[in-house]
Amino acid sequence: MTLWNKEKEDDSNSDSEINMSNKEFSRNDVIVSACNGTVYALDKRDGARLWKTKIKSSVDVISLYITEDYKLLAGARGKTYSLNLMTGEIIWTNKMPDMGWSEVSVVTTPKNTLPSHLLSSSRDPDLPPQYDQVREDKQIVISLTEGKAMAIDLDTGETMWTYECPGGWYNIPVAVVEPSNWDAGRPYQLVYIGAGRWVYCLNAKTGDVIWSSQTSTSFSGSDFCTIATTWNTRLAAESQFVFTQKA
Repeated sequence: MTLWNKEKEDDSNSDSEINMSNKEFSRNDVIVSACNGTVYALDKRDGARLWKTKIKSSVDVISLYITEDYKLLAGARGKTYSLNLMTGEIIWTNKMPDMGWSEVSVVTTPKNTLPSHLLSSSRDPDLPPQYDQVREDKQIVISLTEGKAMAIDLDTGETMWTYECPGGWYNIPVAVVEPSNWDAGRPYQLVYIGAGRWVYCLNAKTGDVIWSSQTSTSFSGSDFCTIATTWNTRLAAESQFVFTQKA
């Protein structure tokens, strides 16, 4: 059963429009979509368009990511953008020099994480979660395109490091991230990158390669790689708990 239906609105008036519905909304009411070079924010309650921002005149795919601080990231045609989630205003643009003009995937390292001993199976399950012990890391944007990776400062948009994945060719890499683990003596965040037939583990802050491994020696196939970790799955659920406590 259809709960609501919004008719097509005219896209020709302006490259950017703010609060097109003239209504009050919170960040929890927003769902973001992108097509035809334009990013749109809709109200989850009724589908009303809240704002739109054109970032490219024509583009095949725009990737989207919302950070723990509710900043909106968009990747398209060899560029990464940071937008204000509530207004669509472009905060910064990183032109990703020497990274090509293909699709860009974006993700960030986590900001809020719980120490591993608080999630241990030996911990008393009847005790309430200790959210006062949440640890904070600096969030770093990881943008990937054409067999390359770039780390970007989330606040300024400045490039921190770039890495050309050997054997990555021109395929779009994939990445998963892990926070620092002080309990295990690792005070830095990690980013795992899959590109072509290889998987790489990098220090997220410096870009230093910790290890690399060739997963396949086959000469046939598409050379597209996917990766996953148990920590990354746990992190998604854990982050949601932290958001709820801080909302």
